Amino acid sequence: QVPFAPRPVIPGAFVPIVSQNFDLNGVDGSYTFSYESADGSARQESGVVNAPGTPLEAQAVQGSYTYVGTDGVPVQVNYVADENGFQPVGNVVAPAISRAVAAQVAQARAEGPILPGVPTPIPFRGRPF
Repeated sequence: QVPFAPRPVIPGAFVPIVSQNFDLNGVDGSYTFSYESADGSARQESGVVNAPGTPLEAQAVQGSYTYVGTDGVPVQVNYVADENGFQPVGNVVAPAISRAVAAQVAQARAEGPILPGVPTPIPFRGRPF
């Protein structure tokens, strides 16, 4: 066995999608989508643009996904992703990780937003060596 080699994907049985929805609001950038598979796995998500047209403009997303783990135990994860980062909560997310995420979010809120005066990185477009 080769260490750190990618594992081959062994296709399983076809699982049909039993319901799906996608709604994109082209005016304000908000969206919602969801789907559910015949095996009970599902995902739903919605997103909005906060503070549009300002230096603090950011996408804010909330959603969840569910599936049955290889051990037969149902997995559910709810999440929020916004200017404070990705914040998952679920029965497979270790409590220590949830506490670390909460501490990082609290620190980010205490520090406040990045000011508009922060320079934007410029990609290097030099000649190859």
